[in-house]
Amino acid sequence: MKVLLNEQVVKIIIVVWYLVGVAGFLIQPLRPLFQILTPYGMVMAAVLLLYFHEPKNLKSWIVFLGIALVGFFAELIGVNTQLLFGQYEYGNALGFKLWNTPLTIGINWLVLVYCISALARNIRDNWYFPLVGAAAMVTFDWLMEPVAIATGMWSWGGQPIPVKNYTDWFLISGFLFLFIRILKVEINNRIAGLLFAMQVVFFLALNLLIRTPLWDY
Repeated sequence: MKVLLNEQVVKIIIVVWYLVGVAGFLIQPLRPLFQILTPYGMVMAAVLLLYFHEPKNLKSWIVFLGIALVGFFAELIGVNTQLLFGQYEYGNALGFKLWNTPLTIGINWLVLVYCISALARNIRDNWYFPLVGAAAMVTFDWLMEPVAIATGMWSWGGQPIPVKNYTDWFLISGFLFLFIRILKVEINNRIAGLLFAMQVVFFLALNLLIRTPLWDY
């Protein structure tokens, strides 16, 4: 177990996982398999982040649970009432759904907020930290949206992605970053930067590939 959780080994696993993911979604016969694997990958990312999180204390665990719950219930409200984000629905690629909302979507919010907070640790005490964090979240969502639609994570009913989706992402994530700043939650993690970078690589690569004939082969 110690070998499996060695930092260097874990970093190699992260890089390989996301690069294989790009190839898996690009190859049509493998796409259904990688859709099934998607929620497990999301859970794995969260587990690894929390394992390498420092400092480990009760306040951190409570805040992280709160972030995941806020993310989940924001999506639950959005998908069932359209009061948040706009009119959309989830596919089956994110795993088990409760009230039309995948349980893993809260984990996704946690992973993104956590990684951005870890990368922005030098400005976490500044008033503009929530604004920078929220802007990073919206940028990531903009990168993620076309890929999520193409891989069956969620859809907008064939309509363009509404501006409301991005404004609500900014407001909700800004609140979460403000929450972290006010409570002075320490987030230090030796793998967070790499994990976030590989997520960017994953979505950027697929974002480009879905616009080429390669995606339909």
